[in-house]
Amino acid sequence: MANKNVEGLKLALKDKNCTLEKHSDVIEIIFQKEEDADWFQDIFDYLQRESAVCCLMPIRPKNTPPKLIFNVKDMDKLISLIKKEK
Repeated sequence: MANKNVEGLKLALKDKNCTLEKHSDVIEIIFQKEEDADWFQDIFDYLQRESAVCCLMPIRPKNTPPKLIFNVKDMDKLISLIKKEK
């Protein structure tokens, strides 16, 4: 996964208050707002059906920003689908 693709994903999520980290083919997103994490989790099934992502692991401890970790299958498709879902 090229860094320019990660930058593209950051741009696609720019209106969501989040930080994004890449670990090989795994992406970790930490959302500052519960509603942004809920939005991403709500569209994840769609992203998975479109073969862009798989294996979502939500981490939502109390009093800590929600973190979502998932595998990326097709970064370009993921970016395109997120832009379309806004």
